[in-house]
Amino acid sequence: MAEAVAEAGRSLHFPRTMRWAKDAPRLPRPLGWLLALLDGEVLPVAIGPIAAGRVTYGHRVLAPGPHEVRGTSDYLEVLRRSFVEPDRNVRRDQVAAMVRAAAAAEGLLPEMSPELLEEVTDLCEWPQAFVGTFAAEYLDVPDPVLVATMVHHQRFFPLSTPEGRLAARFCAVRNGGDEAVVRRGNETVLAARLADALFFYREDQKTAFAERRQELRGIAYAPRLGSLYDRSERLARLARRLGEAAGRGDLAPVLERAGALALSDRATALVRELPELEGTMGGVYARLGGEDDAVAKAIAARVRPRGGDDELPADEAGRLLALADRLDQLAGFLAIGKGPTGSQDPFGLRRAAIGAIRLWETVPRLALTPALQAAADGYRDLLGEKAEEAAAAVPPFLAARLAARAQEIGHDPRIVQAVLASGIEYPSEVMPRIEALHEAAQGEAWTRLVQAARRAKNLAREGDTDGAEGAERELLREVAALEEEGRELLSRRDYLGYLRRAAGLFEPLDRFFAAVMVMAEQEDVRLRRQALLHRAHVALSRVAEIAALSAGD
Repeated sequence: MAEAVAEAGRSLHFPRTMRWAKDAPRLPRPLGWLLALLDGEVLPVAIGPIAAGRVTYGHRVLAPGPHEVRGTSDYLEVLRRSFVEPDRNVRRDQVAAMVRAAAAAEGLLPEMSPELLEEVTDLCEWPQAFVGTFAAEYLDVPDPVLVATMVHHQRFFPLSTPEGRLAARFCAVRNGGDEAVVRRGNETVLAARLADALFFYREDQKTAFAERRQELRGIAYAPRLGSLYDRSERLARLARRLGEAAGRGDLAPVLERAGALALSDRATALVRELPELEGTMGGVYARLGGEDDAVAKAIAARVRPRGGDDELPADEAGRLLALADRLDQLAGFLAIGKGPTGSQDPFGLRRAAIGAIRLWETVPRLALTPALQAAADGYRDLLGEKAEEAAAAVPPFLAARLAARAQEIGHDPRIVQAVLASGIEYPSEVMPRIEALHEAAQGEAWTRLVQAARRAKNLAREGDTDGAEGAERELLREVAALEEEGRELLSRRDYLGYLRRAAGLFEPLDRFFAAVMVMAEQEDVRLRRQALLHRAHVALSRVAEIAALSAGD
């Protein structure tokens, strides 16, 4: 037991670590003490130079310790008497309740993002909420700037009026200490941050937003991938081509202008200070600079979704520009061989792929091949023939992310792979096809269809079906009927209806195999029958590669 506990401590891994003594394990902070008891007795455990004992330490200010622990029965009580709440869920609930109560006492409502709540929970052992203030003049700064300053720099909860207007108040959570002293300190630090933000905001407006684009020439995007100005040129062309390919040629001028200006806020002082405001401030500055409202909205939408659960842009121009942004990123880095390796993804390509997939689901008429070709074309001047490798590298990368996303939702990996095997030319169709196959692939009849489909695929060979006779003619008639009816079903995106109609091909296939020898000695007969099976296989595979399913699926 002692060795197992010690090994558990030594095997902990963290992205950033330090070593503070000879033979000490690498951990984010120096190890202060070890408490290791079994039935009230100290286990002879040591991790590096630290040996276990029976004492723990409490809150550094309110009850610093040491505090003796007799056993598991009084461990939690000792900690709580020492002003340490050990249960993270309890601590998170306390933070949320205290912030709401403190805000309500002021007649205000807190903006409590889940991410901030989780972070504050981990910053406190004994949380206590309080409300602070800042000068009303800072309300002249756009709300996103105030919120970002409070949340990202100070870990404060912004407070709003019941009407939704941001108030000159904030709620913070202290970890003990004198409330008045902590409040004054936090107000002083926030005032300095907001003064900087107001200064940067005013300074940024001294240069016309459209002129900022020229400053992007001096900001590198990535080695071999040019400057941010080069990237803005690519985004302008790519966004326009995506709009045209998606049947939204009417949005082309908006997309081209928004793409050209989309990165210009990277040259502003405020975004350099608060990088999380990229896109948001681009939209604000575009409006102040007199740009069309649709252009400003698209610029602000380019960065979304930032994560897997983030909301998608509300307008189609914004979604198309955001998709162009992800495709340009994927095409560039994959073309130069900078894809993820193992758990390492320094350029955020997996996140970009998931964002592209989610965005693509809202653009049903946009095909994969022309979109990727347009993205690859943007790198032709920089990478030459290497640019073509991007168009080939992106589809399997997207397919892997599609598979991962579908399996995270709970879909059977075999179902997912069967759908992906039939192609992802229209990414918006993939998830509906997976759901349809999941519902359709049930029962003994389906198992027999899979067996027949596999046999057909193994014998299939592209060719001419002219001259079909007997059982061949019957199967040809059924395949032609499926093709004709299937076109109408697929045009309505009725994938479940198509699969159910395709299941009717089992009996004609079964009769065909029972009636004829496919691999006949006569060459023209053999080739005709193989061509007929090829046509059947293609018809069966329009929604999913049925033959790729296991017989028991």
